Amino acid sequence: MLRHALRFLTVLSVFVFCGSLYATINDTSDSAVGGVLINAEGMLSQVLTEELTQLRTEVQENLDPIAGELDKPVKYRRVSLKKINEEVAYCTERGLEIPDAVKCLGGLTEIRYLLIFPEEQDVVLVGRAEGWEVGPKGVLVGKESGKPVLQLEDLAAAMHAASGDVRKVFSVSIDPTKEGLQRMSQYASTVNAQQSPKAIAAGMEKALGAQSVTFQGVDPASHFAYVLAAADFRMKQISMGVTKSPVRTLPSFVSMMKSPSENGALPRWWLAPNYDSISCDAERLTWSFSGGKVVTMTETDLYDGNAIVRQGGKENSVFKKWADKMTENYEELSVKEPIFGQLKNCMDCALAAAVLAENGTMDSMASTFAPMLASPELNDAREYIPTQVPSASVVARKGGAFMFVTGGVAINPWEMVQNSKKADLGKARAKLTIPAKSWFEN
Repeated sequence: MLRHALRFLTVLSVFVFCGSLYATINDTSDSAVGGVLINAEGMLSQVLTEELTQLRTEVQENLDPIAGELDKPVKYRRVSLKKINEEVAYCTERGLEIPDAVKCLGGLTEIRYLLIFPEEQDVVLVGRAEGWEVGPKGVLVGKESGKPVLQLEDLAAAMHAASGDVRKVFSVSIDPTKEGLQRMSQYASTVNAQQSPKAIAAGMEKALGAQSVTFQGVDPASHFAYVLAAADFRMKQISMGVTKSPVRTLPSFVSMMKSPSENGALPRWWLAPNYDSISCDAERLTWSFSGGKVVTMTETDLYDGNAIVRQGGKENSVFKKWADKMTENYEELSVKEPIFGQLKNCMDCALAAAVLAENGTMDSMASTFAPMLASPELNDAREYIPTQVPSASVVARKGGAFMFVTGGVAINPWEMVQNSKKADLGKARAKLTIPAKSWFEN
């Protein structure tokens, strides 16, 4: 099973967090997510291709065989959370590893419907599903679609985050520190005309120093938080042209600019969920999540020479143009850079958790969800927490100028639940019943 080789890769992405490949495999495997490493100081960096290949091989060799019905691609697969939790409880009580199929929520690649059954004390998740494999980036993806499969530990993390009395937005941001900006300003005052643009940019980068990673609303030691940080990290790298976009029609922001930003203007981009429709029946027991996607939002920040000043909704046309490109190409990007697909899955989990919290279902079915929320395998805190990013990996140079971007990821599932519309979902509820023979059913 996966835990014996690379337990951290049950919820992979384009990045792996850790200090070295040897340490990752043999010691600190909980510090990784796909292709970005995090060391003991919490610093994020990109894994080498050959190391990622070795990781992929290790994971593939230790995957459980997939049962026949689970290996079929289907439009709708029903997964019973009550029966999933019974599986988790059985394994926990006997010291067994939770089967990969359970941890992968039966190969779901989305949550299209959520149905609550109060009398049966069950919740059923429904969506597209298929068999899974380790993709080229070391990520568990659907064999047919190439999209990352959902992970039970991300759902558990979302439910933990949603269970508090305060309704918080789930977010991450990677931004320059106040001290770094001040150092950069001091360095800029010493620059002279004899220095080369390359040397000046390098000096600015060194003065700025590491950028800080800030989480809100989620446990920073959870895999859910790791996914948010890695997605923000990759968005900044692609936008700044630090790494080439794998999608031809998504250029870097730097390549779209004719000249460096004027007057200290900085792009601020953040990734957020957007659904065509979120609806529920009159009893709020049957929910439909239609047309889920991730959009890139934008505003303009201002660097005044000492600090970043938020501009309160001001939008720059060039900044928006790149944000729109990111949104338009997100679906393809999610397959070629699966961390972005994992982010979409986390957003589905966050929405599902918010529905259960707002309905009072997490309280009324506390015993149903107890095994997954208490399972050490699903809820163990990672040893290393992402706290900083080297500026060299998320900044760019344009015409001798030094550029960086602010923003991150913001998920507000509470607003989505509150804005849901009433709909007649009787036919869906009649058809999408609790699985009768197993914890899943096609």
